[in-house]
Amino acid sequence: MIDKGHSSVVLEVELRSGEHAALKILRTDSKREDLLTECEIVRKAYPISPKLIECGRSYVLMELIRGVPVIKILHKHEERLPLILKVLSAGRGLDVLEIDHRELSRAHKHVVLTYDDKVKIFDYESAAISEYPRNLCRLTSWIFNSVLEIKLRREAVELLRKYKKADRELRREIFSELVSHTVSTLERHR
Repeated sequence: MIDKGHSSVVLEVELRSGEHAALKILRTDSKREDLLTECEIVRKAYPISPKLIECGRSYVLMELIRGVPVIKILHKHEERLPLILKVLSAGRGLDVLEIDHRELSRAHKHVVLTYDDKVKIFDYESAAISEYPRNLCRLTSWIFNSVLEIKLRREAVELLRKYKKADRELRREIFSELVSHTVSTLERHR
């Protein structure tokens, strides 16, 4: 077993081809009716999510991702900035796709750096399609407040507030400003 959640379990399985995959199965005691919404969101979120192989009402079969939770790497100063920018870009990517993960304020459970150096975001069970997703906002807060323990400066908080309410075009500009702000903040805290 790879993981056990409130409504499902994830198992590593071997396919007929010999490849290994992740199989998410709805638990019999789950209050959820099915995994079909999650299936569609995983499909839409790729390549930020694992690649979907197949799904049904009670299962989602997807690519097995091997890697390291980003929280284990974010404490290393020499690797921190490039990884933070990749994580924020993945959050922004989900926002562009109008997918709101909804659980990225606890990203330590959902964000992995693969062995081929890609950021993958897992577990779309609580996710939804939204015109105003907040993945970038949640990831930024998580990185600064929980991981780095650096208080977000007023300018960054204002950028995140604007981002939450902005249209698609303005969000792109605000993201660029937020990246610049993140880089300068991290350089000050070396």
